[in-house]
Amino acid sequence: MKKLVAFTRQYKLEFFAFTVNISSAAFSTLLTPPTTSLVVTIGVFTVSVFVVIYFKTKDKKFFYLWMDKPGDEQDWVGRGKLSFVRTENCYEITDSDAGYIFPKTSSWDDYRYECNFKIVKKYFGCIVRATNLSNYVMFQLRQDKRIKVHLRINGEWIVIENIPIENLNHNVWYRLITICDKRKVRIIIKDKNKEFIDCYFVIPDIVEVVRKRVDEDSNIIEEKYRQIIDFDFGAIGVRNYPSESAFIKNIYLEKIAS
Repeated sequence: MKKLVAFTRQYKLEFFAFTVNISSAAFSTLLTPPTTSLVVTIGVFTVSVFVVIYFKTKDKKFFYLWMDKPGDEQDWVGRGKLSFVRTENCYEITDSDAGYIFPKTSSWDDYRYECNFKIVKKYFGCIVRATNLSNYVMFQLRQDKRIKVHLRINGEWIVIENIPIENLNHNVWYRLITICDKRKVRIIIKDKNKEFIDCYFVIPDIVEVVRKRVDEDSNIIEEKYRQIIDFDFGAIGVRNYPSESAFIKNIYLEKIAS
């Protein structure tokens, strides 16, 4: 039922144009001469096409990504392996240090990001507020009873929080609901429609960054400095290291009005 609602919503403009065209054709056929009927039908069809094109080019605030057939990954950008798993009718994310992001949400600030996921090996990395593949927020859903929150800044990792949670079982499908509201990121996980994890973390304003360099005498020098964090908007995504693997499907994305 949820898929039907999502499908109808995703193609509501096409359904609207189809209804208008059929209605206008029926009325013009019944109430006007054949020549006039043809002109009216062509006119209404032309106008409806331009209306659909206009609204399609506007900033879209909703996506439903089925991720259940080959080719569904074409709108994603990343490096590594985001591939179709025929036996499960879903996609696997693995062997992807940089991750994959969905660029059509790159201008979004506050949004809702849902998906079905199954941990196959170790973790499932979920990306929010990605400006590119080197700068984003990533939280790992893990099988050691915690969520590990990372910042990726210019390709370097900073762990900012470990959140204790209930155990996530191996090879079990769960529903993840992520709500980004300003700097607060809320994480809800459901097992067969029963909510059993509800937590959140806050993206910091400033973090301490350690940079290592080698001086002229081949000594390793650590330099610490404070960096302002600007993850106020950005795309959603997924990420897993080569030793990690997870399955994903049925991704629901909706921009929240500010």
